[in-house]
Amino acid sequence: MTKPISRKQQATLSSAVFLDAHPDMKHRKQGWDAYAEGDFALARAQFLKAAWYGDKPSQAMLAEMDWKGEGAAVDRASAYTWADIAAERGYAVFVGVRERYWRALDSAEKARVAQDGPVRLAEYGDGVARGRLEQHLRRHLRRHLRDIQWSSRTVAPPRTVTVYDHHGVPTRIDGSRFFSPTFWDPAQYQAWQDAQWRAPPEGSVEVGEVEQAGPPEGE
Repeated sequence: MTKPISRKQQATLSSAVFLDAHPDMKHRKQGWDAYAEGDFALARAQFLKAAWYGDKPSQAMLAEMDWKGEGAAVDRASAYTWADIAAERGYAVFVGVRERYWRALDSAEKARVAQDGPVRLAEYGDGVARGRLEQHLRRHLRRHLRDIQWSSRTVAPPRTVTVYDHHGVPTRIDGSRFFSPTFWDPAQYQAWQDAQWRAPPEGSVEVGEVEQAGPPEGE
């Protein structure tokens, strides 16, 4: 079972400084915020930006929006194509959606998938999107490290880093968490993302004994 994100880790992930360096998470969050407010046009635009960097949850949201006709006309062939790319890493929930969509397509829609799918995969699939994200991560990491006033006696990251939330409120966090290779090394970052989405945290609900309901009041 995947370990849930801790409160301290969440403080790092939600900071503006961190999100600017991780455009997949930044635009996914902005897409979800817009979607929750019913601004489907903005949500689609933000999810598309995150999808450009290979963000699978955002690609899955674009699939769902195409399937439902949110922010644009219903387009089931396009929805399947997005779902297929979202399922590229084998995340069970996205694979299930992809298979459900495929079973519902008619022959004309499947023909469109065969024509349009490879084009979209070449633009948004991991084969190209992963490289974009890696370049972005490394560029921002170099920038952060360059801005640090290094001590003449150490080459370690600072003990604390000031980060800002989406309201601009500053918070000082442990520098070792901010600069953890989990979030900056491209391979480790994808492994962390995979762990979050391939096997999401599971919970349990305690169910009591079955009780016999009495007659409705008034009878």
